[in-house]
Amino acid sequence: MKDTNTIAAIATPAGRGGVGIIRVSGQATVEILNALVPDWPAAQASHHLRLSKIYDEDGALVDEALVVLMRGPNTYTGEDVCEFQCHGGPIILRRVLDAALATGARIAGPGEFTQRAFLNGRLDLTQAEAVADLIEATSLSAHKLAMEHLQGSLGEAIRGHQERVAQAMVLVESAIDFSHEEHVYQIERDEILARVDETLAGLRKLRRQFDQGRRQREGIRVVILGPPNAGKSTLFNALHGSERAIVTSVAGTTRDFIEEEIHLGGIALRIIDTAGLRDTPDEVEAIGIERSRELQKSADLVVWLVDSSQPLPADQRVDLEQTLATQVRCVVVRNKSDLPSGLSAEDVALLDQFPTSVSTTFAGESSDESLERLIAELVEIGRELSDGEGVLLSRARHLEGVVGAIEALERAGEAVRAKLDHEFVALDLREALDSLGEIVGHVSADDILNRIFSEFCVGK
Repeated sequence: MKDTNTIAAIATPAGRGGVGIIRVSGQATVEILNALVPDWPAAQASHHLRLSKIYDEDGALVDEALVVLMRGPNTYTGEDVCEFQCHGGPIILRRVLDAALATGARIAGPGEFTQRAFLNGRLDLTQAEAVADLIEATSLSAHKLAMEHLQGSLGEAIRGHQERVAQAMVLVESAIDFSHEEHVYQIERDEILARVDETLAGLRKLRRQFDQGRRQREGIRVVILGPPNAGKSTLFNALHGSERAIVTSVAGTTRDFIEEEIHLGGIALRIIDTAGLRDTPDEVEAIGIERSRELQKSADLVVWLVDSSQPLPADQRVDLEQTLATQVRCVVVRNKSDLPSGLSAEDVALLDQFPTSVSTTFAGESSDESLERLIAELVEIGRELSDGEGVLLSRARHLEGVVGAIEALERAGEAVRAKLDHEFVALDLREALDSLGEIVGHVSADDILNRIFSEFCVGK
């Protein structure tokens, strides 16, 4: 799988800036460096910057910049790496990159530098993914989680589980080899079960806390629901801080969902404004309403707006009762509370069953204060939803590997307790090892790796 070609790319964002970096990695790195910087001293210490004049393939001076040669294996990729830290003009960067390509490099693909770091053993796969997550992090919680994974916390935890399963495999293999000896089976069965059960406990905890890690990485999905003209789009705009959604007095203005990310208290919230829930003969509006109900199913938090100046329609009461029956967190917003209440005693009793309720007056004089109260509730709930102790999974790929290992270990435990032949136990333990190995990168399928690293930007 390893590609020994030398690769090069611009490693800084497109556009103009004070500094732009061209990165080169591979066997021909030193040769390319000597071609672009003819006076580079052979005795220059590795990892030390040097002010140098950079020339193109025709010998024309391109820039005077800081250049550093980093000798492998103590580099990001594990190979010889050179960085040209030039002035950040696009013409300069393009000419330096073209000179590197003309001298023997090829353009790097998305994430190829990090892919080489993984293939050369500098990072495991969870750490490689953490590099991309660190770059993409838009909240403090996402940044913190990415740094923890980059430092190896998840990979270390998975390898610990792998080690216990491997120990159980050794015991099974030994039992197969010495099955003719008396009393061996009973002793090894207890030891195998101890390792299987301990590993299962750890993996089940990872599975339970997956949503916390996902929310830290991706943000908390907050779906705003309610009838038409309850103030959903007004609330959406107030939270986003712009006139993002169209607001009119016409019922059913919003016909499709609108999603934006906001940050409150260091937490990313993905706020989704939806079409108002009601029965309608309008085909387009009905499609939007159906999408609203689908979004509710995938929400981490529902913000349900009620027009408190009107009684609850029968269909809205049904929706609220169904929401109560689910496990999703829900904040009831009793909007237009500055107007005389139109809620019946039964309506109030239903709304009081929700643990979190905020009265708002977005159209009134105290709208700012009511918005602040709502934001404070969203921040508190957001912290609860994303809070998790210890190592957290953050990607669906991680969860798939953990679930696969759990299922295989549960079968292995059942086989041991049923005193089935050791060969059946060995097959299940091997499957568990393979599932865990996929998480940290002990895989052989090229398409899995290509799928992961294709998410990276070029130059990383």
